[in-house]
Amino acid sequence: TFLTVYTELPLQAQKLGGDGGVETIDEQKNSKNACKGMLLRDDIILTTHECSQTPTLYFQSSTRKQDTSNQFFETIPHTALNANMGLHSKLGFLKVKDVPYHYRFLDQPVRRARMFLSLRSHPDVIREVADDDDYTHDASKESSSSSSNSISPYITCKGHRPIVHNFPLPNGEMVPIGEELLTVGLLPDDILWEHSDLDTAPALKNHDTKERWWTKAITLEEGEAEFQIYFDRPELKGPEGSLSIVRAHDGFIGKASGISESFDPRHRGEFCFFNYVVRWMDQKPFSGMHFMDWVDYGTGRSLFERNKKNKFLPDLKGDMIGQNTDDRCVRTRFNARTLHFFNDAERNEHEIYLTPSKNGDEVIARYRQSDEVVGPSEEGNPHLYMFDMNKQIYVVDKNLWDKKKYGKIKHTAVLDGMPALSAGEAYFKEHGVLDGINYSSGHYRPKIAALTMMYQWVKDQGLDTAAFQWVARKQWSTKDCNETDWESMEIDAFDDMKVLKKACQEVSKSPTWILKED
Repeated sequence: TFLTVYTELPLQAQKLGGDGGVETIDEQKNSKNACKGMLLRDDIILTTHECSQTPTLYFQSSTRKQDTSNQFFETIPHTALNANMGLHSKLGFLKVKDVPYHYRFLDQPVRRARMFLSLRSHPDVIREVADDDDYTHDASKESSSSSSNSISPYITCKGHRPIVHNFPLPNGEMVPIGEELLTVGLLPDDILWEHSDLDTAPALKNHDTKERWWTKAITLEEGEAEFQIYFDRPELKGPEGSLSIVRAHDGFIGKASGISESFDPRHRGEFCFFNYVVRWMDQKPFSGMHFMDWVDYGTGRSLFERNKKNKFLPDLKGDMIGQNTDDRCVRTRFNARTLHFFNDAERNEHEIYLTPSKNGDEVIARYRQSDEVVGPSEEGNPHLYMFDMNKQIYVVDKNLWDKKKYGKIKHTAVLDGMPALSAGEAYFKEHGVLDGINYSSGHYRPKIAALTMMYQWVKDQGLDTAAFQWVARKQWSTKDCNETDWESMEIDAFDDMKVLKKACQEVSKSPTWILKED
């Protein structure tokens, strides 16, 4: 909680050898070259006014003895916060450069609050309301016998929660935190205060690094609203007639579990997110935690291990039956089932194009970058494909996919969870000959419009649409073509919906149209 901030990198932290006249860490801690500071948030340090004006300072990322990483971060004056300090203020702020973010979702980087600011500053007031679990945090190095029964004049703790009352200046003066920082006015909203957040802020813990932090409590309704924002985002939902994770799932829980897979910072599969979403929503009382925080750093982390031992969770019921059981979603299994999401370069490597064979009776698939033909698929194990919104096809050869390195390939991984025109599996013979296309994707759940758009695209290229099989779902028929609301579709890649309706009727009566159980 109380940091030493150095004006130069200590000797142990330098990459090059030689003393260079730089003091060691222990020497600097007790020298005039070191400042003191409090880490309010991962990227904000409270310090003296003089130190807050220093162009460059350094502090160690951890003060724990067991941490041997010796990593240092650079700080600079926090101009935005310092500009709001009073003209005669004795305190100021430093901004930590390049500190890693904490992620609630893959696109939600946040900073972690490290302590609570207090309006209590007078020692008598601190002592009057101090709880039994308050304990001393004093930099004076007093012996435990002389300080064990005292209350610190600047930091107390309630359990593991550090509460900052005053900032000690080098001359021994105590500057009341509340009086100084309430006047700033522009402190970030996620900075925590004792009077409003101490009893409600959820505690989070990284079990790998033993770090602790806290966050403002939210209600279940606020947590659900965070998911709803994803459901409503046009770039995720996709236009009418497209395939997307949002459109493929019914109900809040299904959509939330699908979104969680795509935006999980660890890229775990949808395998068990359904179970975690259900149990997060069923908390009584609600923990106040954002979903992904609860899963990885809150009580959700060990929920299914504890339930496996003591069986305290009610069984899943109704439309939840048939999902994974809770005991199959213990942490070791959940964390092990990760997905590798493609970057642009990897996606480009899998893009294919189609050409007719010499006699025109077959369709040949080649990778656009290498111009090599797509390899044959094994019996009963077709390759995976995605047909994106720009009518580009990407094929992943399951025979070449490094499952040991990347885990099982899923449709969401190819387009990074974004909408598509179609998704499924493709059958190939030797020499890149396309043998058939199906529409089997649990993540995207294509309808007959997806098959139709692919059929029309093949036709538009002058290729023989009867050269391979159109493997439709068992329940599809020409009746679905007539019942599909083609006019409501808003697909830029196909502007004439009457043409699509006609194409649907045509392919559903094609001699290479076959029905297969999904």
